[in-house]
Amino acid sequence: MLTTPGYARSQFIRHVIGVILVFAAVVVALSGLRENPEILVFARDVDAGQELTAADTHLVRVPHDVIPDEGALHDPDEVVGRIITAPAVAGEFVTELRLLGDELTSQLVPGGHMVPLKLAEPDLISLLHHGDTVNVVSSQEDELSPGLFSPLTIAEGARVIATSADISAGAHASSNASVGSPATILLALPADQAQLVASASLSQPLTVVITGERAELQSTHHE
Repeated sequence: MLTTPGYARSQFIRHVIGVILVFAAVVVALSGLRENPEILVFARDVDAGQELTAADTHLVRVPHDVIPDEGALHDPDEVVGRIITAPAVAGEFVTELRLLGDELTSQLVPGGHMVPLKLAEPDLISLLHHGDTVNVVSSQEDELSPGLFSPLTIAEGARVIATSADISAGAHASSNASVGSPATILLALPADQAQLVASASLSQPLTVVITGERAELQSTHHE
């Protein structure tokens, strides 16, 4: 009969074994979770140009195979006070490539240098995005036709790191990412071109022309 002591005892044993197996599975799962490395993620949505605080990020444990190959950060103190160059949403990994610094410059322009450039046309600031490819141009007067100016390309393939609009969106810029003028952008360029741009900016007005993928997409859209 179902109510015999033997049956009750076997049911009890099965129940105890089931509980033990569930407990063991939980222990194994927690143990595996503890073995996963901690990585820094955004704790909330963050706007471009914002200076990060301790409340903007936190650590989570994730499997090795989902961690970015480059630039992953594991210490919240590494990002406090740094400027984010593009908007981020809660849960995104925090990497060096999202923050102003040498690694971001090297990723966009291998071996590149950062150079601030005050634009002759301040209205362009609102049209520029982090990562845009631009040419730095000026104009020169025709020696044979005074008053007639032609374009002069100072550097090609520069990458926009940040603009003064981005930086002003945060509390204030960090010392190594200062963009002082309201019409200033921060560019990444190969070392020799960075020097040309810096030198040219001292004696003549400069502006930029957007090139690369975004310019091509805009051109296709207008067609």
